[in-house]
Amino acid sequence: MRALELFCGQAHARESDVAESIRRSGIRPTHTPAVMLTKWRFGMDRLPTYELTKSFRLLVTLLGIADTRRRMLYCAEGCGHAGHNLPSPPGNAS
Repeated sequence: MRALELFCGQAHARESDVAESIRRSGIRPTHTPAVMLTKWRFGMDRLPTYELTKSFRLLVTLLGIADTRRRMLYCAEGCGHAGHNLPSPPGNAS
């Protein structure tokens, strides 16, 4: 969870991305991870085990939103980010 929070920071997630990440993730805005993120609070790795799946879904969605924006704004012409330059899967991969 902590690494995922760091990835969101590296992708330049913004507080303005939070509402969309809550909507896309399917997490209710009243769930603890959503409330924490709405207040721009992290440390979800310290939440009880039953909150971790919701936290993971929310942070992965936030990362997707931030990374998509980053790719469009800064990496459209190519970049050196390892995660943006993964090799194509083999032709028979499903």
